[in-house]
Amino acid sequence: MTSPQVASRLDGPPQRVAIVGGTGALGLGLATRWAHAGVEVRIGSRRADAAQAVAAQLPRASGGENAVMIDGAPVVVIAVPFSAHVETLRSLAKVIRPGQLLIDTTAPMVAGRRGLRPITPWAGSAAEQAQDLLPTGVSVVSAMQTVSAATLQDLRQRLDEDVLICGDRSADKAVAAGLIESIRGLRAVDCGPLDLSGVCERITALLVGVNRRYKTHAGIRLTGLPVTSTDASLGRPA
Repeated sequence: MTSPQVASRLDGPPQRVAIVGGTGALGLGLATRWAHAGVEVRIGSRRADAAQAVAAQLPRASGGENAVMIDGAPVVVIAVPFSAHVETLRSLAKVIRPGQLLIDTTAPMVAGRRGLRPITPWAGSAAEQAQDLLPTGVSVVSAMQTVSAATLQDLRQRLDEDVLICGDRSADKAVAAGLIESIRGLRAVDCGPLDLSGVCERITALLVGVNRRYKTHAGIRLTGLPVTSTDASLGRPA
């Protein structure tokens, strides 16, 4: 039997999303774009007061402690540094429920002599690590590692790039794609099963280096793909 959370997710792009780490750079950027796209955003943090302060600046947003914000949310986004990934997931595992979908945006990196370098977690990728640590019945999709947090936060900046999605269930990837494409200028690209998420996660370190050298906030775009946007009259998302 399909759980209520899954059923609500299959009725179209979710209109409610909880962001764990919503006061951080990427979490705030996603919250900003989704809130202004009409999505009800729940901003989670270890500090409820910090989350509430951020939420007060956005439309249709609320803030509070992570566990409170994810309760009942059909989609939960985790946007924390890799150094906090395991600790955060173990905390979430106590409250997240089967049928909820987790979108993992984590890019495993460490500081090296020449800048940030990708590392490989014990599970193969951050997203696979999340799947291993969460209860059975909670699905995980990997996405958003290549989109600039600074660009997301600045509504004056025009987005025009692809978001790589990995996951084991087509229905889950479709839900994530709908949420991603509710942000104007982003196109979701299905990159296969979850065990390929490590490839996508490692691109982040490459982009960080490129952006540092060229002093920009570049993303990625794949050419030659058929139109996948919900607006078929355009080659890019509406």
